[in-house]
Amino acid sequence: MKRLLQLATIMSVAVLAGLPRNATFEWPDSSKYWRVLTNVNEAIEYHLKKNPYYFAQDKLVTDFQVGNVPPGDPQAGKKHYESIRKLLVSRGIAVGTYISGSTVLPQSEEDHYPPRAVAIEQMPPTAHYAGSWPGRPSRKYVDLTDADTRHAFQAAIRQIWEATPAPVRFVDNIPPTPKLGGGPWDVTCTHMHELGEIAASQGSRAIFNMAVHVGELTDREAQQLMDAVGHNGISLEMPWHANIRRSKEATKNAEKRYRQLLDSGMAIEMIPVKTPEDELKAWVTTWRKPTDHLYIAGLFYKPPDPSIHMFQ
Repeated sequence: MKRLLQLATIMSVAVLAGLPRNATFEWPDSSKYWRVLTNVNEAIEYHLKKNPYYFAQDKLVTDFQVGNVPPGDPQAGKKHYESIRKLLVSRGIAVGTYISGSTVLPQSEEDHYPPRAVAIEQMPPTAHYAGSWPGRPSRKYVDLTDADTRHAFQAAIRQIWEATPAPVRFVDNIPPTPKLGGGPWDVTCTHMHELGEIAASQGSRAIFNMAVHVGELTDREAQQLMDAVGHNGISLEMPWHANIRRSKEATKNAEKRYRQLLDSGMAIEMIPVKTPEDELKAWVTTWRKPTDHLYIAGLFYKPPDPSIHMFQ
């Protein structure tokens, strides 16, 4: 009897999290509808109730958090978070979580649930740091090149993820390539691979948000990225930057690299920051395959635009 009760508890947690039982989360079909919802907060509850038709075809919230949680009192946000997450899951929407993949901050400054970042108090006193967030000295960059520090950081992320089961883990602040100001690319890729293994051990997929122009990756960098990400995903905030759009050669290089990455099995989310959505849609339509795990980020407080979010 005790064993059955334990199993029932585990299954109920998995259902609440939107996880398929005994299986890793599978990316939604984007052959006709490619919107996913990113940067979702508690205000979605209002729209779920007032504008339910906004979400009729949505299948994935990449990251959901409740904000304005009193620092040091996570329980204050947990109940609200679980209530809204349950509402989303009841509509057939998988709900992911957010975490910074390279920064820590004091626990006294954490005002979201689930936590947006590892607390610096969770790190060992021997941890190495590589500077502070601009304008916010208390938020520090973890020195990912130091293996002991990186592994301690990942262990803290694992603890946060274990406390909040979810099918998707949106990992922000992944360092870019050295050309764009990041650290050693092999270290960044090792970090993503190790986080991906932690996510997979919990039946989740990871989405790594990074500042990368895929067409500018060298062949070696692209292969390292594919090896690191596997069947997880990446998120790109400038998927077709203006400088790329102005160049036929750069656009062609981006197209070829996108095809290589997608054909490897990874998922790609395009966040159209400073990228006209209609132009992005028209370009992507020329080279995408119906089987691609390719998505465009949408705003939860606006209805989907069929001209942008639907493929015929």
